Amino acid sequence: MLKQHRGGTSQADVVAAVPQFGSGPTLSRYENAGVEMKPEKVDALLRYYGAPDEDREEALDCLARAKESPGWTPPAGSSEAFRALFAMESQAKTIKVYQESNVPGMLQTRGYAKALMETFSRTQHDGGQRLKRQKELEERLEFRMRRQTLLDGDHAPLYQAVIGEGALSLHRGGPLVHREQLRYLQNVAENKPRIHLRILRGSAGSAGSALHNAMTLIQPFDEEEGRMIYLENRNRGGELITDEREIEAYMASLDDLWVDACDKTETMELLQQHIDELSG
Repeated sequence: MLKQHRGGTSQADVVAAVPQFGSGPTLSRYENAGVEMKPEKVDALLRYYGAPDEDREEALDCLARAKESPGWTPPAGSSEAFRALFAMESQAKTIKVYQESNVPGMLQTRGYAKALMETFSRTQHDGGQRLKRQKELEERLEFRMRRQTLLDGDHAPLYQAVIGEGALSLHRGGPLVHREQLRYLQNVAENKPRIHLRILRGSAGSAGSALHNAMTLIQPFDEEEGRMIYLENRNRGGELITDEREIEAYMASLDDLWVDACDKTETMELLQQHIDELSG
């Protein structure tokens, strides 16, 4: 944003006009995120550039989100694509997700997430490998739970998730764990205004036609720049898409899924229906 609004103005002219910046290198570090940014300095820059009020407010909101974000990193062994995803999530304005057969990681309960991870660990036949996988599982589980705090607070990104109806019938971890998970989805959909959840019925027009069965769109402050798509591959490193033409195609797919999904009322009723079946 700072680079965009500076445009063709030289750094020397900016430094001379904005007294908070003592040198060109200091301004460069701000533009390249090489130093902790002070809100008052960022606001002074944007005022000098003549940025509109909404951009100034967005910049300060972005800094507030970054300050609230956890200061921890993904577990060892995480793919570069996932590390990039995590870094972008904490700065995102909007996150859109589609999951065909599982609850998205950001909305999973501990029991549900553990059940998913343990399924893969049990496939290891070598005892040493199983112990190694168990330790990795514990680290990944803890990270996943802490990562969900990104959706808390006044400056959380807007989180929009579409979940395939089939995920409601797959009892990960057994009936009790799965019921807890469905109740949790109801709770966040009802009580977290920044989270919007929809269920895509198997009979919907776009069901089965998504470009990928587990995809995430990250949008920063500028919806035309810096967007990325993350494609999740189960128990393997995901894939990062940054080509704008490809991103447009995935965005269109996500939009189609959202339009075809149940509205909030239908989604809540469908969740309750599955909860009642598990309680019977």
